[in-house]
Amino acid sequence: MTATSLNNNVEFATPGQILRAHREKLGLSSQDIAQRIRLDIKLVEGIEKDHNKGMPAATYVRGYLRSYAKIVGADADHLISLYDTDSSSSLPKILPDVKPPTQASSDDKPVKIFTYLLTLGLVLLSLIWYQGRFVVDRSEPENYNTTNMINGVDITYAVIHHPDSWQFPVSAPEKKTGLDPVIPTLHSENDLSELQPNNDAQTPDIITAEDFDKKQSISIGSGPDVIELELTRDSWVAIQDAENKKIFHDLALGGEQYSIRGTAPFNILFGFSSGITMKFNGKVFDHLRYANKNVARFKLPE
Repeated sequence: MTATSLNNNVEFATPGQILRAHREKLGLSSQDIAQRIRLDIKLVEGIEKDHNKGMPAATYVRGYLRSYAKIVGADADHLISLYDTDSSSSLPKILPDVKPPTQASSDDKPVKIFTYLLTLGLVLLSLIWYQGRFVVDRSEPENYNTTNMINGVDITYAVIHHPDSWQFPVSAPEKKTGLDPVIPTLHSENDLSELQPNNDAQTPDIITAEDFDKKQSISIGSGPDVIELELTRDSWVAIQDAENKKIFHDLALGGEQYSIRGTAPFNILFGFSSGITMKFNGKVFDHLRYANKNVARFKLPE
């Protein structure tokens, strides 16, 4: 490093020493320099002591050196050259050889093996999906029809597979309706004597259209209070008495009348309230005011 001399053959090797010598020669203090170049006194002192720690970036330090040199009449270019030399000497001479991480390539053997296995798995899954979706069981059922035409004549026949052992068919019992006459089964000749020539007893009941159109009235329960219901549509009805006993808990049918007795107060639920007309102890009761989405839930008496 080239040394710089100032009067009396005194050699100065750093920018800070040169600037300080020029300042002292002019009779200026560090505070005077700081005020003129508008710097913190600590930065001026750091420049004169050639500090690197705690100093701003090198670009700013070069500007401070040039301003300082201009005030004291020093050679700014020489000072900056000395500063750059000192700064470069403080850097490490040998940089470590940093090898970037290698990335897996498609040419690597493990990558190829994984790719083959993944492809094979996808193929197998595709085959399983295809068999489950498109393969149809073509086995013929036990019973099937065979259609053949010979000389324009249809000779269709049915193939029926019977079990190995033959069983006599068991006939299902005939369903009897209320209109069917009761026919007794005769097990012996003596049973003939049991039949009496009573045609009236064997005549089935006949329901006329007039009786069919009449509304049925059903009476349920017992007690001092009476709820009368007349339904135009089917509705679920649930009624509990004062003891929380379910006196009616069923589907009430449209076209019927119900007379339900019990002890009030009653807890009542109508599933289709608009299809019901109601009386409580002989008086018409408007239950629709309690309906919410056609479901009415209320208590009687209110």
